[in-house]
Amino acid sequence: MQMWLTQFDRGELDKEDAAASTVSEYEAQIAALERKLGQLVVELDLLKKTPRLRLINDSENSSIISGPRPAPSDGDAK
Repeated sequence: MQMWLTQFDRGELDKEDAAASTVSEYEAQIAALERKLGQLVVELDLLKKTPRLRLINDSENSSIISGPRPAPSDGDAK
């Protein structure tokens, strides 16, 4: 008990509290970064598994939403 009182009088306990606070802040940052990393890994895995959009003709434009334009059929040509 006397040792703690001496440390308190010297201000050493405040440093320990500050260090503990800093450690807890770092732990919170690490946890947030780990969550973000997990989210990015899941997104990357999903993108790797999604088939890529193939164009019928390299010169044709495509949209992520609508995909490539359908090729004209023989009945539609005039």
